[in-house]
Amino acid sequence: MTEAFPPEPRDRSAAVAAHRRHQSDWREKVLGWPAGPPTHPGAAKRFPVLGSCLATDFTGRRVKDEGLNLMSPAARQYARFRQEELRKLGGLAESERLWRNLLSSQPLAFSIAGELRAHPQAAARVFADLTGLDVVVLERLEDPGSPSHHLDGIEAEWFPPRDLHTGDRSGFDMAAFLRLRSGERLLVSVEVKYVDTFSAKKLEYKGYTDYVNAAGLGQVACQDIVANGGSHFLRSVLLTDSLRRQGLRGGGEVDRTLAVVLARSDDKSAAKVVQTIARYQPRTPVALWSHENFLDACAVQPELTEWAARMRALPARRRPVGSVGDFCEHGSLHRRVFRLSYEAPVGGCSNERRLHHLGQGSVKAR
Repeated sequence: MTEAFPPEPRDRSAAVAAHRRHQSDWREKVLGWPAGPPTHPGAAKRFPVLGSCLATDFTGRRVKDEGLNLMSPAARQYARFRQEELRKLGGLAESERLWRNLLSSQPLAFSIAGELRAHPQAAARVFADLTGLDVVVLERLEDPGSPSHHLDGIEAEWFPPRDLHTGDRSGFDMAAFLRLRSGERLLVSVEVKYVDTFSAKKLEYKGYTDYVNAAGLGQVACQDIVANGGSHFLRSVLLTDSLRRQGLRGGGEVDRTLAVVLARSDDKSAAKVVQTIARYQPRTPVALWSHENFLDACAVQPELTEWAARMRALPARRRPVGSVGDFCEHGSLHRRVFRLSYEAPVGGCSNERRLHHLGQGSVKAR
């Protein structure tokens, strides 16, 4: 089908515009599904349809039932299951973004979590590759509370009981609970980005003083991170670190933690935020993993090879010609590796030199 649309938004960068065009092309030529109205209320007032959004229904079929915005049957099944769990918890998985918005990071998070849950042994090896730690198994973090905030190996849109931690609406796009060969339990929180930006809402030090200080940062570090656009990810780091210190409900089930941003390798904003926080040596380490490197780690696992190939074929995982940064062509990846080395802070686990490999490699989690 050949479509004609009203003018589309003036995107904030050439990279975002390129991804929008590619997603629109993917929707029309591969999915064979018409464009639909924007999922953001503000955009819906200005644009009747967007090429990067799927129509709600087509030829008597509902897009939610078809699950076209998720990349495997396992992911579709998991997304429907998880949405029901989140309703009980008062959590948020925005249905319109999840099922219709091709530029949203939410379906990316659910596609990853759903597929990795279906292959837990392969998922453990993927996390071992990305963290550089001897991960042996995905574990369930139990919660005796009701409703339960359990973390079953890996979850999308996960958060602990908010009143027992930072007390705000923070949560994780994904979280994984892993057991290491040493017997230690590692919690990895993941902020998933595609073309979306970090929230601009600034974190106020006075509202998080105890959490900032407990994470080994302090007021000067906090103010610098906020000034560099890091409020959104800093909230995630503070919540992750709260879990390191007390576990889910004070039970101390978490031995080590790692806070990750999973983003395009040409996302300079994500790199800047992660580098700024890493420079202050938080007790919960931070890392930046690129989409490309994540899929590299998946592709070498036989259970995930086919899925990783499908993910690579998407415009979302390929860098369009003309975008800023690295270029992926015919499966050949040219990757940048950012490294920050620092001494562990006083009160941390050790004083050894640690490397935060941003975009590739391993990071020592505390």
